[in-house]
Amino acid sequence: MAVAVLDRVGISYRLHHHPPVRTEADLHLTGLDVATSAKTLAFCLPDDRLVLAAIPGPARLRYGNLARLLGIPRSALRPAAADRLAALGMEPGGVGPVCDDPDVQLVLDSRLAGTLFCGSGLPEVSVELAAADLARVSPTALVGDLCGDDDH
Repeated sequence: MAVAVLDRVGISYRLHHHPPVRTEADLHLTGLDVATSAKTLAFCLPDDRLVLAAIPGPARLRYGNLARLLGIPRSALRPAAADRLAALGMEPGGVGPVCDDPDVQLVLDSRLAGTLFCGSGLPEVSVELAAADLARVSPTALVGDLCGDDDH
C-alpha cells in the first residue's frame, strides 16, 4: 500500500477511510472533493512494463498524449490486469500514483497541483498529499500534458 512508500520516502500524507470505490460512479461515496483528486490509470506495455498515469480527477486521459510522452505507439497501451496491480499491492478502485517499484513508469499530468486526494492501493482508503510530492516518490516520473488535444 502507498503508506509504506510514503513513509519510506518521508512524504507527509493523511489517510481518508470511506466505503469501497470500484468505479467512477462510486466516487461520491468518498465524501472527498473530486475536483482536487488525481485518478490513476494503469497500463501494461508490450515489454511488460507497467505505467501508472495520474491525471486530475475530472479530466479525461488523451491516450495519444500518453503514448507520445512514453515514446510508444498509441496501440501499445493496454489496460493492466488485476494480477499485475495486485503484485504492486493495489486493487481495482484503489489504484494510485504512489509506487516506487523501479519497473513501473509513473507519468503525471502537468495540471496536478496543490493538495490532492488519490488512491492508496485499497478501494476504501484515499491518500491526501501535496501534488508536488508525487514526483519525489519516483525519480523517473515523467510530467506532461496528458489531457489536452491529442489530434485524434
